[in-house]
Amino acid sequence: EFGQQIPSFKRYSVVTEILRENYIVKKVSLVDGEVPVDVDVLFVIAPQEMSEIGLYAIDQYLMRGGSVIIAAGNYSIMLDQFTGALGLQPIVGGLHEMLSSYGIVVKQELTLDPQNEPFPVPVIRDLGGIQVREIQAVNYPFFVDIRPDGMDRASPILANMSALTLHWASPITWDEASNSDREVTVLLRSSNESWTTQNANVQPDLVLYPEYGFPVGSERESHILAVSVQGQFESYFADQASPLQSDNEDSGEEISQDPATIGTLDSSPANTQLVVIGSAEFLNDLVFDMSASLSGDRYLNSLQFAENMVGWSVEDVDLLSIRSRGISSRPLYPLSERGQVIWETANYIFVLLALASLGWTWRVSRRNEKPIELVQTLSE
Repeated sequence: EFGQQIPSFKRYSVVTEILRENYIVKKVSLVDGEVPVDVDVLFVIAPQEMSEIGLYAIDQYLMRGGSVIIAAGNYSIMLDQFTGALGLQPIVGGLHEMLSSYGIVVKQELTLDPQNEPFPVPVIRDLGGIQVREIQAVNYPFFVDIRPDGMDRASPILANMSALTLHWASPITWDEASNSDREVTVLLRSSNESWTTQNANVQPDLVLYPEYGFPVGSERESHILAVSVQGQFESYFADQASPLQSDNEDSGEEISQDPATIGTLDSSPANTQLVVIGSAEFLNDLVFDMSASLSGDRYLNSLQFAENMVGWSVEDVDLLSIRSRGISSRPLYPLSERGQVIWETANYIFVLLALASLGWTWRVSRRNEKPIELVQTLSE
């Protein structure tokens, strides 16, 4: 119905509850331009419509040596008000400009990968004139399935993880000059057969593109989807006036919202930690619901990844491997089409051999059976 309010999909309660099992988690307001001093890790998920004061708060928290984790994809989930189908909308007013000033670029693209987690699509089936609506799992390249060969196994963040899905992820690059004195670690990357698109239409068309639902790009290569950075950062607000300062229109005197925070830090300590993930929605409750409907507990890997990032950021590294064994899911490695044919053929051969073996055993047992000796009885 026109004029009806579109529901918000910005719900991240599942990851919040998981983190609360080991950490004190609280929502932080940035309206005062400052992150509270008792915050050890600032976890920013799908940031958008950020004010200058909000940007300043995050930047200065990083400059104080605070650890920051940013799920910074370029698109967020929306509901098409005409079709009712899920769609994406570009994120406006996010952290991309500030990240670029740090030398980390989240590209305005989406990554597609033939190695992916299925997507639930409603399908109408005709059963003898009766229309039945059912959910069918289809290949969905926007749900990038990352396995150990796409992970940095040396990083504690990925301790004991066997798989992870990033949903509607944007590729990440970095400026070599800006990061020459920092340690940049590629945490996650797509497979070598992946490609990118700038088209935000995420509804598969299996009629035009029966294999993947979307056109396959001509350039297919691995794309970086998450990085961790350690080192000294230069402030996004260096050589600028603090946004907490404003001019008093009446007197022309400079005032501030909080005099204690006017002084802008131009650089961070040398061991400052930043994690950037190219997906804004891989921790969304709706995504977890979709994943659970098809893949069982596969979504637990995303929660484990979130816990590991926080543990690494607070230098709680010793417990990462213990937690990994307790929460993560270990799905099977996806088979190629040739591999599927081989295993299917092997199953048929195994069944035929088993039946032949049973038949041979039965015949041998019949052949070795001794007839029952009949005893003649005398009748009176």
